[in-house]
Amino acid sequence: MFRQIAASLAGLLFAVTMLAQTASGADLATPAGPVVLTVHGKIANANRGALDQFEDAFFKFNDVSFDKAAAFDLAMLEKLGMQTLTAKYDAWPKAYKFEGPQLRDVLKAAGAQGSKVKIFAIDGYAAELTKQEIDSGAVLLAVKADDRYLGLGGRGPIWVVIPQGGDAKDDAKLVWSAIRIEVE
Repeated sequence: MFRQIAASLAGLLFAVTMLAQTASGADLATPAGPVVLTVHGKIANANRGALDQFEDAFFKFNDVSFDKAAAFDLAMLEKLGMQTLTAKYDAWPKAYKFEGPQLRDVLKAAGAQGSKVKIFAIDGYAAELTKQEIDSGAVLLAVKADDRYLGLGGRGPIWVVIPQGGDAKDDAKLVWSAIRIEVE
């Protein structure tokens, strides 16, 4: 009988622990590698605290502020599911094959609760995406183009890609060198 009670208590403790972790967003892992994307604003799941004036010097320099954020390294983004999309815009020299998670999956992992999403490039350029564009599943946060990882100095670490012919009539929403998403 003691074993049955102990087993029941252990099961109950496990269930309570899992519920507490889910409620707090603890299921969002801590990045093991360099952070390539930070999501902040109206989010429920965070794996880092407020902006640090010293360590987050680049964000501070660009007047970015947040109380909590979801930080993603490359492995975390890949774990969300790599999708493939081939796209070519008129101004591009050729079609490219892109790979990366869908924006909606990244926002879901961060527990996004806002109605507006702005994606920022490293140089401060930003584009706002509509809920319709995000929910369509057509918006890809590409980390690879033609089987190569996107790097800084090129169009990486992340390139927002939307197939031509969707809501994006030109490439103004295709933010390259994206590093930050603000959920409002």
